Amino acid sequence: MKKLIFHSSLLKKTFSVAFCIMLLLPGAIAQKARVIIDADTGNEIDDVPAIALALMNNRIDVAGVTAAQWNRFELCGRKTMMESWELNNRILKYLDRKDIPSLKGAEEMVGKQWTIQPPRQSEATDFIIKSALEAGPDNKLNIIITGPATNVASAIMLNRVIAKNIAVYFIGTDYIFDRQAFSKNEFNVRNDLNAFDVLLDTKDLELHIMPISVSKNLVFSKEEVYTLKGKNELGNLIIERWEQVAGDLESWIMWDVAIIQAVLHPEWAIEVLHQTPPENVSRKIHLYTDIDAGEMKENFWKVFDGVNNKSKGMI
Repeated sequence: MKKLIFHSSLLKKTFSVAFCIMLLLPGAIAQKARVIIDADTGNEIDDVPAIALALMNNRIDVAGVTAAQWNRFELCGRKTMMESWELNNRILKYLDRKDIPSLKGAEEMVGKQWTIQPPRQSEATDFIIKSALEAGPDNKLNIIITGPATNVASAIMLNRVIAKNIAVYFIGTDYIFDRQAFSKNEFNVRNDLNAFDVLLDTKDLELHIMPISVSKNLVFSKEEVYTLKGKNELGNLIIERWEQVAGDLESWIMWDVAIIQAVLHPEWAIEVLHQTPPENVSRKIHLYTDIDAGEMKENFWKVFDGVNNKSKGMI
């Protein structure tokens, strides 16, 4: 066997070439995280600024925005998924992001009471499945859920193979720190409890949960938000949502902005591994236990000031 001899000059030259390639082709080494945002945008105020924040940020690649229901339309008299979809379209239009698809989700939850119904196939589930199959366990598709988990749970039920290819970030549940226990008596969970249980019970699904007991620390005042009035169409939409939902309230918890910021800036959030609730399949999931609300708020306004001062405000 011949002995291989490497001369120092050759090693230096090889390293220099490789280093130059790394500088010229950063995408080949560290690709942006690919993200789908699944949002019940028609429900409250905070979905609109949260989605906008994600779209205006160059840290992630938003692959699509899917519309979620946030109540059974036959019960509340409103087609809530369509309300979410129409608002998603307005956000994409105002930010000139026609390159990002806007998909309709299910109009009904997966389950009625404690009985799991068939999955709710929709444009959203088809898009989620297609995007997840294009990903892989080592390059996962990230899905941020700001409302009920209907669309993502349905996609998993329709094609279990995708579970290992996605990482789900869900805002919901209440976490009781004194008892180290989850409470499912929370809006997003209650609006499709069975869908949430699908997420918990899917063993090979990477699941991150931010409970409301953590996200509640990110609060915007009406005075802060109303500085957006008249600045541009997006700012006017956020004011419109405040007036429709909050009315005369002087502050609002920006639940969805918190989960978006945690994905964009993981250094501003603390996560631990935690056991699933005892009624679910026994496995470990990721639980957010704290956020740096000050950094999240400061960065949010920095991004939105960029929109006001520039044409796009990418930060």
